Amino acid sequence: MSLREFEKIINHSFKHNTKCKGRGTLLNTNKYIEFPKEIKNNIETIKFLNNLLSDKEKKIYYNMKEIIFFESAIIPYFHSINLLLFQTHEKIYYNEINKEIEIFFQKNKYSKFFNKDLGILVDNFKTMIEFTILEKQDENGVGFDKIKQVLKEKNLIDFDDILLSYLISLLGELTNNCHEHGETKYAYFCGQYYPKLKRLSFATTNLGVTIEERVRKKNPSFSNYNCFNWIFEDGTTTREDDTNGGQGLAILKTVVQMLGGKITVISGKSVYCINNRGIESYEELEYLYRGTTFIIDIFKK
Repeated sequence: MSLREFEKIINHSFKHNTKCKGRGTLLNTNKYIEFPKEIKNNIETIKFLNNLLSDKEKKIYYNMKEIIFFESAIIPYFHSINLLLFQTHEKIYYNEINKEIEIFFQKNKYSKFFNKDLGILVDNFKTMIEFTILEKQDENGVGFDKIKQVLKEKNLIDFDDILLSYLISLLGELTNNCHEHGETKYAYFCGQYYPKLKRLSFATTNLGVTIEERVRKKNPSFSNYNCFNWIFEDGTTTREDDTNGGQGLAILKTVVQMLGGKITVISGKSVYCINNRGIESYEELEYLYRGTTFIIDIFKK
């Protein structure tokens, strides 16, 4: 399937529900799923979106009227949850989206995936890292090239700063690894810079082999937590041959900490976080998420 065909399927499936007003139970017994006021990079949001996978109806009705903040770095994870739902559901309806949130989706170009009639708005402040589908086409590092291009155009990274420039190289490597280790054709990328907080947040997602599945091919006895802890150790690799590797995530962890940031990884039934002091936290998800999302927060000097 080509990328154009893929987008056409998504555009056809995501319809804006203009007939359904208000909240509560619909005549066809489908219920609105009420979104919380803030969709942020925290365990509450991650678990809320994970719980969407439990829905048993053929059609899903999202009510996003109460949302006042939607973090851009959550969009790739949100998108992947919807793609998983499309494997078992007919349609997703968006009902009464908060106007400011609708504009937000238009500016980061995610709006085309749930309503192609909304159109796109210009990001005049140049703080958005638009939602992008990265397709594996060759071995020339398409992930790094596209990410670097977006960040340069928006002037969100000082490429003369060796540490920041190196971070983007690592992120490009991480995205390309989605194709190699996740064994999937597509990766998804999005983010935003928050000037008042001086925080840059972005995420990359794929719907391929989960981290637990990949690591247990080499370490069958590992717990979920051990799988995540292991991938950030220097010199570890899930490659089945004897090819050298295993430094990318260890270096990424170090660089992000030097920039005062944190890393959040969602994969399988796990959420694993490393904060700016190197302290780890781990949470179990209730429903299996057949994908992997890396969310990175850094603070500009």
